[in-house]
Amino acid sequence: MTVLSLKTLCKERGLRVSGNKAEVVIRLMEHDEAGGTTPQSIIMQPMQMQPQIIHIGGSRSNDNIVGIMFGLFITLYGLFRMGMAMFFNAIDEEVFLFESVLAWLIGMSFIVSGIFTMMGFRNGLFIAIGTLVLSGTLSLIFHDEWSPLSIGVDGMLPITYSLMCSGMCILLASMPLIIAGDTLKPGWPEGIQNIIEGVGSSNTKSPVSVDKVAIECPHCDTNIKIPADYSGDARCPSCKKEFTIEE
Repeated sequence: MTVLSLKTLCKERGLRVSGNKAEVVIRLMEHDEAGGTTPQSIIMQPMQMQPQIIHIGGSRSNDNIVGIMFGLFITLYGLFRMGMAMFFNAIDEEVFLFESVLAWLIGMSFIVSGIFTMMGFRNGLFIAIGTLVLSGTLSLIFHDEWSPLSIGVDGMLPITYSLMCSGMCILLASMPLIIAGDTLKPGWPEGIQNIIEGVGSSNTKSPVSVDKVAIECPHCDTNIKIPADYSGDARCPSCKKEFTIEE
């Protein structure tokens, strides 16, 4: 403590403030030993508790409410198509086997696209739209038949009914891209994305090998391999000395 601080303590305790620093320190120590220290009140400032905000990973799911709603609808529609496929297959397996398999695959495609959409990937909607185009085409082809691929009911309903239903379904599947396209992520879920990137990297050509020549270090005679067309400064990995390579 400075002399000024020590003399201030003396003044607060009613002691003499004259003298040098050593005298003031001795005076304060004697006062402390005599039990004359004046207790000082301590003012406790109330602690201001700041609210702690915790960000939980995945909270962006609230931003994807549109994708979740439409993805759930697409998934339920896929389950319905799979159920119809199994129903027709149970009626007559020999007659409806091929058509039931196609209808089952279409339903599975809707389920996959619905799951991707609920996860927030816009590619899920693209799969749903593509599947709807395929499903609508098959519905027109099998319109005059009793088939799990068509809603024509053996030609009882007009073909315009099939066109209208297919068009409405495609429009509904496209709505999330218009309403909340910026909240949907590009690409695919992590596992599928890794597979795609792995296939892509395996198809890329390996870099062209560079021809190398062996030269001797002028300082230690160590053989060093360098590109055949290289010229300039180099360092020997053995003796660590530098030298110049000229063409």
